[in-house]
Amino acid sequence: MILLKLKSAQPLAFFAGQFVNLRHGEVIRSYSIANIPNSNHELVFHIRVLPNGKFSCFVADELQVGMPLEFSHAQGNCHYVEGKSEQPLLLIGTGTGLAPLYGILCDALENHKHQGEIHLFHGSRDESGLYFENELRELENRHANFHYTPCLSAEGNDEKYTQGRVNQIALQQFPKLEGWRVYLCGQSEMVLQTKRQAYLQGASLQQIYADAFSS
Repeated sequence: MILLKLKSAQPLAFFAGQFVNLRHGEVIRSYSIANIPNSNHELVFHIRVLPNGKFSCFVADELQVGMPLEFSHAQGNCHYVEGKSEQPLLLIGTGTGLAPLYGILCDALENHKHQGEIHLFHGSRDESGLYFENELRELENRHANFHYTPCLSAEGNDEKYTQGRVNQIALQQFPKLEGWRVYLCGQSEMVLQTKRQAYLQGASLQQIYADAFSS
């Protein structure tokens, strides 16, 4: 995973968790914004380098500090919504699906002082996909209402990680989701399956925010 930081030449209106389209030549890819709005007009993205990925390989191998990149306005409704600070939040993500969730989490805790319980479940097949552990543990230590659960779907360190598929673990832990707000980000099949199951477990469709990633 590569952490890409861009600075907008002009102020850009956005909510943490929304996405923009980044462009290099004729190649356009959508990436979620992983940080909250700031006075420096910075945008942070988590880029997974894919084999033969035209844009991700460009970022990994060719992009240099100071090189310009084109990007669109911010889009999408997967972001923190004000007005219900006591509402419990369930965040489930795989891989770099953590990017929008991390932005939403920081927005909820740091900007809006969210008071309800927040549970973040981040899943990966292997340990290399569970990044930002230190940052998330630090947030967990600073905010008593935030709880972080890293999950491995392949065999790994049983003492450090919860074993199993992240969506199954989260939904088993919280079988009744009436009144919850749910955020789902990452691999498209996981997002679609979990959205359906969360609804069956009581979550309102209007309270489920999804961002399905394509490979």
